[in-house]
Order: sequence, then C-alpha cells, then structure tokens
Amino acid sequence: MNILIFLLIFLLLILLYRTALAFLALPHLTIQRSFSKRAVFEGDSGEMTEIVTNTSIVPIIWIRLESSIANALQFTEQTDLELNGDRHIQSLFTVLPRQRIIRRYPVQFRRRGAYSVSSSALTAGDVTGMCRIMKEQACRADILVWPKLIPDRDLPPLLLGSIGQWRLAHPLSEDPFLIRGLREYQPGDPVRAIHWPTTAKTGRVHIALHDPSSGTRLLVLLNGQKTETQWSELMDYEQEAVERGISLAASLCLYALRQGCASGFASNLKLVDSDTTPFVPPAISGEQRERLLDTFARLKISFTLRFETYLKTITPDPGTDLLLLTFYLTDEMHAAVQSLRRQGHRVHIHLLSQTPS
Repeated sequence: MNILIFLLIFLLLILLYRTALAFLALPHLTIQRSFSKRAVFEGDSGEMTEIVTNTSIVPIIWIRLESSIANALQFTEQTDLELNGDRHIQSLFTVLPRQRIIRRYPVQFRRRGAYSVSSSALTAGDVTGMCRIMKEQACRADILVWPKLIPDRDLPPLLLGSIGQWRLAHPLSEDPFLIRGLREYQPGDPVRAIHWPTTAKTGRVHIALHDPSSGTRLLVLLNGQKTETQWSELMDYEQEAVERGISLAASLCLYALRQGCASGFASNLKLVDSDTTPFVPPAISGEQRERLLDTFARLKISFTLRFETYLKTITPDPGTDLLLLTFYLTDEMHAAVQSLRRQGHRVHIHLLSQTPS
C-alpha cells in the first residue's frame, strides 16, 4: 500500500512538473544567438554567443538544443554529427529559475557564403526521462563569409598591367575619399577643402589634403559557367574552380580600389535567396569595399543566363573599362565583346583555369 501511494505521488509530481514546464517554464525561456562579427574572411575564426534566459520560477532540469548548421561553419566545442551535407549541432545543460546562461562557441569559417542559424529544436524534461516536451525555438544569427583574397604578388601580371595602363590613360584628379593628411588653412585654399571636424576640435581652420585618383571606372565580369554546354547545377567538387574565380574577381576589385580606381562587379551567377544577378556599379566611396565583399559572399553558384546572352544585356556607363573572367570563349562571346568595344569600352578577357593550379 505504501508503495502504491509512493508511486501515485511520484506520478502526480511528474504530471505537475510537466504542466509547469509546458505552461510556465518553456513559454518564458528565450534563446538569443549572435556572431562576434558581421562578416569574416574565409578561413578566419570567430565566436558565436548563445544566451539562454529562464525568467520563470520553474527550473528546467535538463534541456537539449539541436540545430542544423551549414557544414562550412565548424564548431569546435559541441557534440555534432554530419547529416546531408549540414552539421547537426546539439548541446545538453540545466537552467535554474531566473537564470541567464551565456555560452560561447569558437567557430571556424571554412567556406565563402551567407549563413544563418535560424532555429533550434528544443527538448526539455525531468531526471527520469519520462517527462519530455519538444518545441521549435527561433534564435536567428547571420554571418557573411567573404572570399579568401589573393595577395597582390600572386595576381596575374597581365591583369594588373591592364588596370595600371587604364589608370594612366585617364587624367588624375583629387579624390574626396582618399585623404592623405591635414594642414592649417592658407590664403588661397578653396573653402570646399576645409575639414570641419578638425577645425571644430582645434579651433583653427584646417584643410584636407587628398590623394590623386584616376577617372578609371572598372567593372569586373565573372562567368559562372564552367563550360559552354553546362545546363545543370555543379556538383560540390566541381564548384571549386568557380570559387577560385570568385576569389580572383574579389581580389581584382579591391586591388583596383587601392589604386584609386572606381571598381564594380557583375556576374551571371545568382544571389542567395534571389533569382536576380549581382550588379555593383563602379564606385570609390568608403562603403564600396564592404559592398563588394558582401556581394561576393552572397553569390550562389547557380547561373541564370548563358554568358553569351548575359553580355548582351549589360549596359555599362560610358567610359567603363571591363575585365571579363571566363572559363571558355565562343564566337558569340567574341561578337558581344566587339559590340562593347564599339561602344567605347576597353575590354580585357582573362581565361580561368578549370583545374587547380
């Protein structure tokens, strides 16, 4: 009889705890995730912070979080297993009443792309394992992984030479975004050159000295097709060549910016979560570097138009120089290039290698 009463009390306690867990604890449990940086370069390391807060008076004896995260994000301190190309992350811990837990996980960003940790499957229960409640918990965290850049010394000399020749072919002018230094105002200096933040800080009028910039406008065009006959999506192992093309395009755009050239980017590849193609007009503003890198991170290796057709659709501004990065050439592409040249654009074609160099 005593055993029966004990079992009834035990079952009643489990039922009460389950009720408290379902209606008091879990509705007041919040999970927040964030990465230590908005964007990183491929190969860099960083940190993801996870904040678990229980604002109720009910303890959660054990809770398991499970998330499906892209395989390109390598978490080094969590139990995981690989499923369908993604990494299934899980962690188990206890949350006391009114407790806030901050957990930090080292992450290595192994591949270029735009990634999101959007939700977790949450399972909570008691010490016996008889009481289990499952729910989906939203906890979004986004990260952009920029492509790995190629050092200037390893860039193709012919491409650097073309950029240098085009730059010298354009007249030099002062660039308002390339500030070399400051000095005090002298009679005859233009009023528009006054650097107002320094003037206000020091109480004496200062002007900004600008580095010269050429009028070069460079648009890098990347062909996302590996072959003329390609019609389907590329397998993972086939995408490496396109990834190298993306790294080269990003490196050339940033090299041109450092040379004082306005640079931009366009491609027949798609953007993530969109069927549109990227087009970043040539510019040399302070935000252009991150704008370009963000675009490269969001590229999806899936093309929209054949490059021959794509070249006929672009309309660069007058005076824009073009660098075409492509894996192949066809008569139709040559005709499109000649049309661009007749419109007054300088065009340089660089053939990409389909095999590792």
